[in-house]
Amino acid sequence: MRRRLLSTLTGLLLIAAGSGVAAGPARTVVIGAENDWYPYSGEIAGQAHGMTVDLVRAAFAAVSIEARFELLPYARCMAQTKAGTLLACFNTTRTDLIERDYLWPARPMFEERFVIYARKDHPVQPSLGVRDLEGQSVAVTRGYEYGSEFDGNTRVQRVVTNHDESNFRMVQLGRARYTLAPEVNTRLLFQRHPDLAGQFRIVGQFPSFGLYTAFSRQHADGAALLAAFDEGMRRITASGQARAIQERWRRRAETGAEQQP
Repeated sequence: MRRRLLSTLTGLLLIAAGSGVAAGPARTVVIGAENDWYPYSGEIAGQAHGMTVDLVRAAFAAVSIEARFELLPYARCMAQTKAGTLLACFNTTRTDLIERDYLWPARPMFEERFVIYARKDHPVQPSLGVRDLEGQSVAVTRGYEYGSEFDGNTRVQRVVTNHDESNFRMVQLGRARYTLAPEVNTRLLFQRHPDLAGQFRIVGQFPSFGLYTAFSRQHADGAALLAAFDEGMRRITASGQARAIQERWRRRAETGAEQQP
């Protein structure tokens, strides 16, 4: 096993270090893609689409590796990556609770921020933070990470569902007081479900956090392909391609162009 890993790592790093453009992909890898967190990663017409999908595809392509994507719920994606049946999974927040379970890239792909939503009739008060949620019911999505401070706080009463949409409906029905989501995801969610639009208000926010592609410690090629991915991300960041991908998807989110791959 050690000889195989060393051989794979050496080959991939030689590809990554080369300055020329290869005639075609040296190999194909399969990455777990979250199926329900658009515009970062979601399923449209049976295919993976989103900003993270394009970033990961471009990073691997920069080192002559073709990335293909297996769509699945986030909790299952992370569980299979932890077990080694998947090479990697995104979009992952790096927290103390899962730090040792995965291999981590040198840098996050980008940063985002969770905001705190309540019903529109929630009393006006100063902006809330994590500690203000202690003793309160907060609807969260199964398997999601919300940052070390929140995830490690046992005083928050979590109401766990399978989707962000369900979280908002729990708040709407009074079964939870708050829920958490990035604004860009929420904007598109409300476009898909107009009955939710106008029913909530932002009452606080968390500090910004990095989003990662987490690699498997148990997969035979995990360490080698993480090194290749890091090199690919370095290249597309230096060339400006990563920024262009992010800006293109943020424009799509602002205009609601969800169905355009």
